[in-house]
Amino acid sequence: QEARKQEKMIRGMMVDYRKRSERRQLYYQKIKADPAQFLRVHGGRFPVHIEEEAREIESAVSDLFPWQGDKTNLIDRFDVRANLDIIPEYTGLSSGAVEENAVVEQKCAYERWR
Repeated sequence: QEARKQEKMIRGMMVDYRKRSERRQLYYQKIKADPAQFLRVHGGRFPVHIEEEAREIESAVSDLFPWQGDKTNLIDRFDVRANLDIIPEYTGLSSGAVEENAVVEQKCAYERWR
């Protein structure tokens, strides 16, 4: 009776692995497809009304300020980049951090395949 339970459990696991393999194969086939086919653009007509007075006010250089302190890159107060934080330059990991990361990866791999 115990052997039948084990055999039934193993058979169920094999079916699960086979189904998972088929789903994984379909997923990777979708990923390999052209990414442009997943692109969806929605929009509509919108009339643009240009007012000369408003354009002159918007184009005034006095309203522009440097973005992230760069005097060559001027933005106005409505530019969304003004809300972004300053992104520091990437310097890479120190040797101690690399070793620590390797130890964590080993532990994760052990737990993953345990």
